[in-house]
Amino acid sequence: MKNLRAILMPVAILLGILIPQAHVLSPMMPFLIGSMMFLTFVTKIPPQTHGYTFKIEIRALVVSLLIVAALAGIVRLFDLPREVLLGGAIIALCPPANAAPAMAKMLGGSASLALKIFLSGNLIACFSIPIVFGYLTGTDANLTEIAMKIFNTIQPIISIPLAFALGLRAFYPELADCAAKFQKYTMFIWTFSVFVILAKASYDIREMGFTELWNSGKLPMMAGVSLILCILLYALGWYVEKNRRPIESSQSMGQKNTTLVIWIATLYAGPVVALAPTCYVVWQNLVLSFMSAKIKPKDLAKGTPENNAPAKTE
Repeated sequence: MKNLRAILMPVAILLGILIPQAHVLSPMMPFLIGSMMFLTFVTKIPPQTHGYTFKIEIRALVVSLLIVAALAGIVRLFDLPREVLLGGAIIALCPPANAAPAMAKMLGGSASLALKIFLSGNLIACFSIPIVFGYLTGTDANLTEIAMKIFNTIQPIISIPLAFALGLRAFYPELADCAAKFQKYTMFIWTFSVFVILAKASYDIREMGFTELWNSGKLPMMAGVSLILCILLYALGWYVEKNRRPIESSQSMGQKNTTLVIWIATLYAGPVVALAPTCYVVWQNLVLSFMSAKIKPKDLAKGTPENNAPAKTE
């Protein structure tokens, strides 16, 4: 599966850039996101305490708010375009990706812990994105009005699949178990989503004019801020949990649900701002490919707490 992912993702990125006509598929994005959410939510989670998960996600939220504050200061200090702040902010506030549990498992981490981080992170994002991003984008509109508008856009894509998955798990566990077997195929939905996202970005860049975007500095700035944030978030996630759960923490902070925030950025901030999380897709997959090649799960497992002490729940 790891080797297949390493082949499919670069192909999806390349095809998306080369086939801008596929942007006509972009109305499918809410359904693709919802499908990935459902297949992730329906997975059975072993009974564990949630304190440690909450600690990791609160830390990730605090880091994201500090990054937004730092970006606001840098944009004002150097008189940069407002799109730099909005693009960086939506990346920082973005919740963990659906593929984070599968990637954590591939790297030798705990898929169940990464899944719980994903669940809590996406629920937190239902409120953090509308409030913070709504504040940053709401110029004429009232904060409450714009925040509620964004919240009403996000929450159905998270709450409906969550409610459906929990209902299926509670009343029809056999069907839920059958559905959970398809969770591994979220990788293919995610790959197709990346193809559609990049096709839409390629189309928008052509419509806005590549030369104009490049000469204005907005395209290189969007690419640059997304690259810096990608490296920073993965590194911070690894560093803060390096003695306990570096894989899960780095996936929590670094691997982002870009399909969700690109859609949100396009709706509420425009295609230029959406270029930042779109560029993040490319950088994120390069980092994941690097981690897949460099991290040896068996070697890493020798030093983890579970292998040196009695098993503990997180």
